[in-house]
Amino acid sequence: MPRPLRRLLLALCLVGLASPVSASAATAPSPVSVGFDVSFPQCGHALPTGPGFGIVGVNNGHGFSTNPCLAFELVWAQDAANAAPAFYLNTQNPGPAGAVNWPVSQATPQACTGNNSTACAYDYGWNMAEASYAAVLSAEAQDGATSPGAAANAAHWWLDVETGNQWETTEGLYANNASTQSYDQASLQGMLGYLQSVGATQVGIYSTVRQWTAIMGVTSAFAGIPVWVPGLAANLTQAVDACTTTSFTGGRVALIQYPSLGYDGDYACGLVEAPVTISVSAAGSLGFSQQLVADNASGAVTYAQSTGQPQLLVSASGLLTTSGALPQGSYSATGTITDASGDTGSFQVTLDVGQLVQQPPTTGRVKVSGSAHYSAQLAMSATSPVVAPTFVQTSGQPQLLVSASGLLTTSGTLPAGTYSAGGTVSDSLGDTGTFTFTLTVGQLVQRQPLRASVSADQSATYSVQLDVGANLGPITYAQTSGQPALVVSPTGLVTASGTLAPGTYPVAGTVTDTTGDAGTFAFTLTVTPAAATTTTTTPPPPTTTTTLPSPPRAVAVIGRAIAGRTRILTVTGSGFYGRPRVTSHPGTRAVVAHDTGNLLVLHVSVRRGSRNGVFVFTLVFTHGQRCRVRYVQG
Repeated sequence: MPRPLRRLLLALCLVGLASPVSASAATAPSPVSVGFDVSFPQCGHALPTGPGFGIVGVNNGHGFSTNPCLAFELVWAQDAANAAPAFYLNTQNPGPAGAVNWPVSQATPQACTGNNSTACAYDYGWNMAEASYAAVLSAEAQDGATSPGAAANAAHWWLDVETGNQWETTEGLYANNASTQSYDQASLQGMLGYLQSVGATQVGIYSTVRQWTAIMGVTSAFAGIPVWVPGLAANLTQAVDACTTTSFTGGRVALIQYPSLGYDGDYACGLVEAPVTISVSAAGSLGFSQQLVADNASGAVTYAQSTGQPQLLVSASGLLTTSGALPQGSYSATGTITDASGDTGSFQVTLDVGQLVQQPPTTGRVKVSGSAHYSAQLAMSATSPVVAPTFVQTSGQPQLLVSASGLLTTSGTLPAGTYSAGGTVSDSLGDTGTFTFTLTVGQLVQRQPLRASVSADQSATYSVQLDVGANLGPITYAQTSGQPALVVSPTGLVTASGTLAPGTYPVAGTVTDTTGDAGTFAFTLTVTPAAATTTTTTPPPPTTTTTLPSPPRAVAVIGRAIAGRTRILTVTGSGFYGRPRVTSHPGTRAVVAHDTGNLLVLHVSVRRGSRNGVFVFTLVFTHGQRCRVRYVQG
């Protein structure tokens, strides 16, 4: 998961499960970067086979509870290609009014007398993490770990922050203000504090931007903590791309969750160092240096160069230098990068030495009437702010002329057509390059309409006006093909010569204006068979055909039901119209408050004393179709 509270997949309403989408061969992720997370909803069910890594939910859907399959699922994670399992914990802060485990007399780690305060909320989170940590130690020992504590501390730990759990800012028992946000933050800080106190060094947060800000508000209290993000990707390819998204804590985006084979799949993001291309003058390559910067890193990054020596040198801190003055050319260096948390990636940097690269403009357009006065200033990439390049034209004369400073002009009025100029460019620093420029003169461009359709019995009277843009003055059309079926007048009016048989009729020709601009035109008329003639026989009374809507499809339930309370749960899927009737096990009443076609918002009331577990909602629609989806209570 983690999302036992949010996403319970069920095949009862699904036609089938989609196949996983793989990244292209050129960008295929490492096998150990692709894994799954599981928890109590998978108890008694088959687990994903051959994972690259596994993440196991410690709790049974809420804090101070234990996943009954924790030890079994831990063995599954230890059998992954990356045999180091990770754990995630449910987090919450219901406040003293809604928590049976609320501390009432606790001296450490903070002094708490049972009131609603940051100290008590911190202790509540601390105690909750302590209970979960003890459950992991028990599972590690049960699975034969030599040192359960060492195994637990070596794992990645994730704190699942979702609105489906109880928080003072979202439950309605308390005001949603800065104070309750500070209490919710304190509970999470208490969990972080406990895990760090026992030696867990790799702790991150699972959430979305929407849920995080709804619970925690805007805070810098968790700056730098890695994040695990759901809801951004529908497949593995999108998950890889989502690694560049903005983190809600400011820490690196470490994991992306996405649907895979009916489970929650996860992609472990590598460090991101986008390929860099740098230009420097030949003279400037002596003493050149630039600092490389890796995004999505946690702590200091170490660089290890593998190619590109001796011309390019990359230090362990990522400082790029040259071994001295380099001849004109292109040089590349590659290698790997690793951050303080052991996350890895790669880098590639290219240094272009002494290469002048042409910048826009490289093309231009002008009317015949304006070509006599046309000019354009050519530009090259700057290697020095004080050195101007010298242009030497080698082709394109006499129609186009390029001065030594790169000013391109025409030799006078040019006929309609296309003209190109080229040459070389250099500067006093020893940098060189080439330039090209293409000028299109007097080109008339046809606009819509380019094609049309008409029935045969209407073709005799068919006509359409062609349109050509970029002209000065009237346009003259000269038809070269398409007669006698279609006739184009000098003004561009296309008409049919009479009734045409079904078929396709193309017409084409040339266009000119009074200033010498020229172009071409084309038009295709499709003639369809005439409509069938109706008889005078009185038709039988029309029959009524009822089309059933597409079958409804339920995918997930967001939220959980709680005995003795009324909660809002959301069902996601498709085909949800007409506010269906919702039934479940005895003692539970579910009423649809809102539907959008893809969402059902339910008010779910549960009788006090009802048992916890996984149950089924049955959605009964007005057209008789039914759909079932599982949800969690407790």
